[in-house]
Amino acid sequence: MGLAGASSGVGVVGYTMGGGYGWLGRKYGFAADSMREADVVTADGDLLEASANENTDLFWGLKGSGGNFGIVTSLEFALYPLETVYGGGIYYPVEKATEVLDLYSRWASDLPDEMTTSVTFVNFPPLPALPDTLRGKSVIAVRGCYCGDPPEEGEALMRPWRALGEPVMNSFQTMRCDQMDAINMDPTDPVGAHSHVELLGDLSSDTVATLVRLAGADSDSPLTTLELRQLGGALTRTPADLSPIAHTDSKVILNGIGMTPTPEVAKQVQSYLAYAAESTRSHQTGATYVDFLDLDGATPERVKAAYSQEDWERLVTLKDRYDPKNMFRFDRNIPPS
Repeated sequence: MGLAGASSGVGVVGYTMGGGYGWLGRKYGFAADSMREADVVTADGDLLEASANENTDLFWGLKGSGGNFGIVTSLEFALYPLETVYGGGIYYPVEKATEVLDLYSRWASDLPDEMTTSVTFVNFPPLPALPDTLRGKSVIAVRGCYCGDPPEEGEALMRPWRALGEPVMNSFQTMRCDQMDAINMDPTDPVGAHSHVELLGDLSSDTVATLVRLAGADSDSPLTTLELRQLGGALTRTPADLSPIAHTDSKVILNGIGMTPTPEVAKQVQSYLAYAAESTRSHQTGATYVDFLDLDGATPERVKAAYSQEDWERLVTLKDRYDPKNMFRFDRNIPPS
């Protein structure tokens, strides 16, 4: 099994070049960590092979820097001996948001690396394809994936959630690895959306209160989701000499997404995302995560914040070498010096 993402509609190369956070991340790291070899066409037209043995500086830079150094035409990944996992989501009325977040902050801190989780405020649209229990509803969902052996041991890790009573829906089950994209229930058709990402240093009671004000029952939030993805485990243990990602003391990734069917809604979503960013300022670490950076918000300062200062300087040096005229500048750009 390769380190796939959470949504089946995301292209594997772009996902990996930006890091690649998936449901196996706390056990095996970012998808970029599992790269073994890449073929890259550089700005001067050369086709280079990058690996741990050849063009090693370029190989390091590719793992988490987006498309800044060339066009990646092929990737080779490490695979992991997995066939089944225990995954899904447990959904509660959004009115229980404070209880859910309080329990989540304690529960998640004690989980083994084999369990990767998120907790998400979701405003489900009234679409016929959704289950009756979720269609048009506002909920808070605890989602996760356990990749230990046997997978069924993940069920025991979910027992603390029984204390909150009967959920709106519980989809946790043993599933094949190629079914993990069902955990988030992301749409498969293209949709317009805006997003904003921040990394938070804790899930303290103050943080919880802020999140409930932003997306709870009384918030009138226009966002489709406000998601907290758990870090830790292998996601924050990548040595600096192996890749430029994951060097952070952040505890969770906070990512807000709002669907934008009309220009008027798009303005509302962008305004609310800015409000959410400002509201959580005191809880932020100042870091960002490249894969979740909305292109409209990928300012030079925001892109730089995805890396340590040492890694940034090394990436700029690589840019000077492989793309000094900044041909590849249309993604989350790392400019030459």
